[in-house]
Amino acid sequence: MLATPSATEHEPADSTDILSVGRLSAPSAFGDDPMSERVQLTPKQQSIYNYIRKHIEEKGFPPAIRDICTEFGISSPNGVMCHLKALQTKGYINRVQKGENSQKAQARGITIPGVTSGGFSLPFVGVVAAGKAIESAEDDQRLEMRELFGSEDLFVVKVRGTSMIEGHIADGDFVVIRKAETCENGEKVVAMIEKAMTLKKYYKKKNEIQLHPMNSTMEPIIVDPSREDIRILGILAGVIRKC
Repeated sequence: MLATPSATEHEPADSTDILSVGRLSAPSAFGDDPMSERVQLTPKQQSIYNYIRKHIEEKGFPPAIRDICTEFGISSPNGVMCHLKALQTKGYINRVQKGENSQKAQARGITIPGVTSGGFSLPFVGVVAAGKAIESAEDDQRLEMRELFGSEDLFVVKVRGTSMIEGHIADGDFVVIRKAETCENGEKVVAMIEKAMTLKKYYKKKNEIQLHPMNSTMEPIIVDPSREDIRILGILAGVIRKC
């Protein structure tokens, strides 16, 4: 368990190093589906329809024909095409032909009425610092992402500041963090210090924990490991840069 810093980073008085934090969520992409108003599906058609919906919900795009063949043990793509044609005729899916120039066109040509494919939202739930620790906020804003991440173990932070600049994490970047309560020396982590969060490089020494900025003009945060009001929230998983 981490603890309260006994030393703070040195940075200009006008610095505003802030990260907004968002918990990863992938809410259902499907709206109301009045099945009672549609033609009844056969058991196999229902299974294929459910598989397509789940694939879109979890991955953001529909499965390939070969994926459906493999999932249901169908030997020929033509067999899958027959099921897809039936689903389309009964109003359960739409299919966009190759070369069709339409904003409704989706990956692999399959869409489902009422289903938004290719994305999920990241709600902003707090604040974390890439410099001085800043209190977390309670505002719930949402950041829409597309086909990037599908794990419930991730959250996103937005960087404002330069304390991690030598680690190629710049002001305005989005940083994806994998949830974790422990880490190894040298890993980049988001740590909660009382009610504030900070992004740093983690090192555990004999009698202290050090949270290092990746900026040679700044000093590390020194943490007393006996305290219980500081903890690791996660480890750096990726950086999304807005150019």
